[in-house]
Amino acid sequence: MGEKFDPNLHNAVMHVEDSEFEENVVVEEFQKGYKFKDKVIRYSMVKVAN
Repeated sequence: MGEKFDPNLHNAVMHVEDSEFEENVVVEEFQKGYKFKDKVIRYSMVKVAN
């Protein structure tokens, strides 16, 4: 949470208008993602601020 949205690591399943966060910042993580070495096994499912 709080990091910039990266489509190579995150799967945005929801967008929210939130004045507390900057644009394209991960607000909430619904499901944790996993990497093995440099390969993404499962993308993180996240909510992103617009």
